[in-house]
Amino acid sequence: MGQIINLDNLGGSYPDVLTSTGQGGFLSTGYLREKPAVSAIEADETPQYVITNSKNGVTVESDGTTEHIRPGSGYQTIAVLTDRRVVVLVGGTDSDGGDRQFAVPFAEIETVDSDSSLRHGRLTFYRAGGTRWYIHCERDGLEAVTRYLDDAAQKWIHVENTLDDVKRELVQANELRNNGSNDAALTAAKRASTLLERASSTASEFNVDREGDAMACRVEVVRERCLRTLSAIRLGRARNARDEGEARWRADEYEAAYDAYERARDEYRAVLSLDRHLADIDEILAERNRLDTLIEQLEQSPLRKAVAADNEAAAADKSDQAAEHWAEALDHYRTALQVDWGADERRFAGAPSKIRERLRVVAENLTAARRDVASDAMSAGDWFADAEQYEAALEEYADAREKYEAALTTARDCYPDAVTHLETELEALDQRVERTEAALAGEDVPDRIESDLEPEYDVEATIGAAEPDEAEDDASTVTEAEMTDPDEKSDIEAAIDAVESGDAPEPTGERDDEHSIAAHLRSLDRSAFVETVTDVLEGSGWGVAEAEPAAYDLLAERSDPTHEAMAVVVDHRPDDRLVEADPIETCVDVRGERSELDAVMFATSGRIGGDVSRTASEADVRLMDDECLSAIIEARGLDVAAAPRQVVEE
Repeated sequence: MGQIINLDNLGGSYPDVLTSTGQGGFLSTGYLREKPAVSAIEADETPQYVITNSKNGVTVESDGTTEHIRPGSGYQTIAVLTDRRVVVLVGGTDSDGGDRQFAVPFAEIETVDSDSSLRHGRLTFYRAGGTRWYIHCERDGLEAVTRYLDDAAQKWIHVENTLDDVKRELVQANELRNNGSNDAALTAAKRASTLLERASSTASEFNVDREGDAMACRVEVVRERCLRTLSAIRLGRARNARDEGEARWRADEYEAAYDAYERARDEYRAVLSLDRHLADIDEILAERNRLDTLIEQLEQSPLRKAVAADNEAAAADKSDQAAEHWAEALDHYRTALQVDWGADERRFAGAPSKIRERLRVVAENLTAARRDVASDAMSAGDWFADAEQYEAALEEYADAREKYEAALTTARDCYPDAVTHLETELEALDQRVERTEAALAGEDVPDRIESDLEPEYDVEATIGAAEPDEAEDDASTVTEAEMTDPDEKSDIEAAIDAVESGDAPEPTGERDDEHSIAAHLRSLDRSAFVETVTDVLEGSGWGVAEAEPAAYDLLAERSDPTHEAMAVVVDHRPDDRLVEADPIETCVDVRGERSELDAVMFATSGRIGGDVSRTASEADVRLMDDECLSAIIEARGLDVAAAPRQVVEE
């Protein structure tokens, strides 16, 4: 009749019925005619059971018709149950039409049954769509193979249905991402991930005691798609948060900027944890590293601005210029003191106690400078009054009043010892105004100015002096180091010398080191820069060739399963000009005109601002600016034209 073979009992070896061919004789049973049964088994599946018979074959019922498929003389029917499907092979002669092959995936089997008589057995399963299959066999082992097929069919149906749900969520996630709804897209992608874990759990339970991982491989295919979608969404969220941080920083909203940068850093960390699913891992690493640099500069920004304004005030030649810088320094010191107010851990540079002390000194200097300007205006008014130019005198007195009131505002807030003295001078100014107005009206005016207030003579010596200590030439110079606790080795130590020498740049995140890789890239001629871009792309796994179309410069292609083709528009800017939106529009036009391209990249030796970056992201144009190129070259130790690693080491 035939037999049921449990391959799990054979220790990994296959019986002849799977590996042999040929027609049997009077005393021997044959196999298949053309190829051995094992040749019908695909690489991603593992045989579990083999059912054979030499006469009855298989029976298929469909739509009220019954078809008996029997082997030819001397051949067998061989049914192989793998970990993915049922493969039925019926051997035949030339007159029978040769061997016949059928396959039914487990995911299409709705129910499984079996029955047996005294000597014979029959395995029955119902395929989706109403087809009923009968495989004739012997009794021994029929119960075990029935249990296996029933369990496999149920688990495969559950896994495939779950994976269909996963794919629907991924489609929705991609649609939301394309519409700019990255938060909603992430929620959909997370739902897909949760569903995927259910399918993965079922796959882990299947064949736990047997060889074979077809179901796990099936889940893994969808997992790759899920993780690619999740990576793209998180990368979009990272870039959006980074752009928000830049906008907040420009508005001096330091805490909000830091929070946005932290969200961006978390998203980059999540993206990079999925690095095997990323096509542009080096570019993303460069973005993350640039973000880390921006965060470090943001931490220093309030204090750096305060110190810069402080020193500009001390170096000013005129009191009115000094007053403007002292006022700016006062605002920045207050900001540096107040950021992260009440937080458990301070994120911004500067020791609060030292900032408070410097803020007091700056307030005194600001009061003094404003008082000097007011006194000068009042003296000018006196001169005009003595010259009987009363209208001009009143104009100067009005200007003096404005400056005295500004000085009083600062004094009342931060320098109370000077308040009485300034009020005395302001009252004297009011009496000058009264006398001048009376003189202008032709009235008699008194010879003296009367006052009930007594000035603070111990304060008078300090008001109007930039710093109380005049013994040192640089007494009014302050550094960031002085604002930081001596035990704190802050990340801004390298910038302190620059501040003291007056060469400190505004912390905008831009790099202007004349020995940097970015500066070297700008010093190249165009052909050498194109060669460098080619080297970077080839080092990232792309095959690069010069492009014939004038619309773009290079054609980059991947040989991995994605077979992605990308046009590269190369823009060399020796003068370090900021990139505007026009080149991005050119890239969009290239992609629109050439359907064979999967992507377009804009590679430049210039700098790309946040607005242009957002425009490129919305248009799906990939960017590689000077900092991105520099980070990749440095991370990989790549040579650049005319000067290899020495550019970095100088």
